[in-house]
Amino acid sequence: MQLSVCVVTDLVEWPVARRSEAVLISDQEDEGWARQVSLPPPSPFRKTHGAGCSCCSREGLSVIMAQLFQDHVLGVGQSFSQVVVLVKTNERPEVLSMLEQDVLVRARYRFQA
Repeated sequence: MQLSVCVVTDLVEWPVARRSEAVLISDQEDEGWARQVSLPPPSPFRKTHGAGCSCCSREGLSVIMAQLFQDHVLGVGQSFSQVVVLVKTNERPEVLSMLEQDVLVRARYRFQA
């Protein structure tokens, strides 16, 4: 079973009618979502310690998505089937690349355009 994930740069891109079925990961608060989670700041240690380092090998967003998947499987909180990640326009390619390269994210989530 995979959940859907969509990385957007504007919440206008996400239909209001579908928000109650989705989790919003963002710094911006908005109403109508099944749940909202703050987007974590980038780790200051990212890629500075070396291969295999736990703080360098997983981004905070990947960890949040792992927790959301676990919550979904265990039925914790309001039910959801989609995750929407709101980022700045210039950050979108990097965030998509990071998520697509994370083996656990790819196994648990289906990317939507």
